Amino acid sequence: MNSIVVVVALCVFWYGDIVVTALEPDTEDIGDPDPLSMPLITDKGAPLVAMLDTKSINRKMKIYIQTLMRNTVKNYEKEQTQRSFETLLEGNSTVEFFRNITLQEINDVLKEKGQDQLINPVRNEGESKQDCADIVKSNRKAKSGVYFIFPDKKTAVRVYCNMNTVHDAWTIIQRRLDGTENFQRTWKDYENGFGNPYGEYWIGNKHIHILTSRGRYELRIYLTDLSNTEKYAVYKTFIVGDAASKYKLTVGNYSGNAGDYMAYNNGNKFSTKDQDNDDFLGAAWAMAYGPWWHKSCCYSSLNRKFNHNLYWKSFSGHSAKTSVMMIRKLL
Repeated sequence: MNSIVVVVALCVFWYGDIVVTALEPDTEDIGDPDPLSMPLITDKGAPLVAMLDTKSINRKMKIYIQTLMRNTVKNYEKEQTQRSFETLLEGNSTVEFFRNITLQEINDVLKEKGQDQLINPVRNEGESKQDCADIVKSNRKAKSGVYFIFPDKKTAVRVYCNMNTVHDAWTIIQRRLDGTENFQRTWKDYENGFGNPYGEYWIGNKHIHILTSRGRYELRIYLTDLSNTEKYAVYKTFIVGDAASKYKLTVGNYSGNAGDYMAYNNGNKFSTKDQDNDDFLGAAWAMAYGPWWHKSCCYSSLNRKFNHNLYWKSFSGHSAKTSVMMIRKLL
């Protein structure tokens, strides 16, 4: 058996430097330009392990390791980004997330082009419109649709304005139509508001409080039962307290044909699945009947899971199919 000359290569990786050291071989370099695959032969013509060109190998190994590390980081970033988007898409803030990105991009482009006046005048004009009735006062031809209002004269809130209902315009604070929006949400969600004003949404307890604390407001509720018969309930007194009161409800002076099933909730705090403020000693009513002004029992709850039907005691099976809650300021 031909003798084998062993070539020993020592690779040391230290602070980004790679050093390769080769022992002296009894070989002849035949000059292949690629030192990593260079065939060598002994003086007897026997092939041997490649003669190491240490400078070239150091360079190639550095490139290889740099590429490997770069790809590892890139794959990690890709993985993290993918996880973030998966988490986002599993939640209920997706539409709002992309809407905010789009609005920001539009504003940035307008500012870059020196067209700030296309943004600011609309906002300044809107700041005087605290509810849908204010919009109609400034434009008697305004039609039903989604508008920006400024309940506190500073913060823009998107709402659906109903301009077709009797006696002026109404600001819709809640709407359940088809179950596309998740209403089994946290205290913070109900405080700030959520959903799509073009479809299902809750305006937000803090906004309802601001609106109903600056004048006398009435509440009108439209319901359809499971046979699509429409009924309504009107409350000439409707006030929602501040956060310190846990958004305490004051409601009264009922009229309508749906039955007075909000009176039972008068004086109660708002409850959600993560903040139980009802008077029931057992499990939270909000877990079974959705966030609402619960007491020790349940006569109404229009934020219940959609597939369980919205709760209104006078309806057949205590179930309503759809609901719309709207308010307007009384003169």
